[in-house]
Amino acid sequence: MSRTVLWDLDGTIADTGGAHFAAWSDLMAAENAPYSHERFLADFGRNNDELLPELLGAEITAERIQTLSLHKEATFRGYLHQGYGVELMPGVQRWLAEFEQAGVKQAIGSSGPMANIVAIVEKLAIADYFHGLLTGLRLPRGKPDPAIFLNLAAALDVAPAECIVIEDTVHGVEAARRAGMASIAVGAVAANPALDEMLAMHPGRRSIRLASLCDLTWQQIDHLWNSPAAIEGYDGNATSH
Repeated sequence: MSRTVLWDLDGTIADTGGAHFAAWSDLMAAENAPYSHERFLADFGRNNDELLPELLGAEITAERIQTLSLHKEATFRGYLHQGYGVELMPGVQRWLAEFEQAGVKQAIGSSGPMANIVAIVEKLAIADYFHGLLTGLRLPRGKPDPAIFLNLAAALDVAPAECIVIEDTVHGVEAARRAGMASIAVGAVAANPALDEMLAMHPGRRSIRLASLCDLTWQQIDHLWNSPAAIEGYDGNATSH
């Protein structure tokens, strides 16, 4: 087995929420559209092409979507260059190093554009840990569609069963499940009832929930890689499923 870890980026590896929220808030204000932090959190990790029609109306043209999306992401990178705080999430540095030392392949699959991925990875000085970086921006559908993780696994020449996905959103964990991959739901999503509902609706490979990657152990990781190809049902009270 060629053991592989597929990382989400924003909110999983890097704490970029503040800069993204600021960029979205700027864009929505310029468009005179209501926007809240609650809406931001609910949509975090989704594809801009899917989000903008929901935020600004179904009549928005594809050209306008592209223009606004490019503007929003450029604004985000502008905040990065201005020194807006972006830091590694707790436990990430340790596991990047431990996975590398153990010979585990690592890659990033993010809904953000490649310019964002490269900017964040370079700012955090973590590029050399990864065998590949993939943006979901050009895919027909974003997370929770599994295409981004399936394409990333194919690029690394590994089977879905050899992959563990680390994600911080319900959409991302669902994409992993639908890709036939085990997963780790980390951060606030671990306590989100919507995660319980999604996992119950989509039986698949095991998923564990952690408040922080500081709590992750090799025993849990090995259990995920050695789990059955598919399981039925879901126990919302368990720490692994």
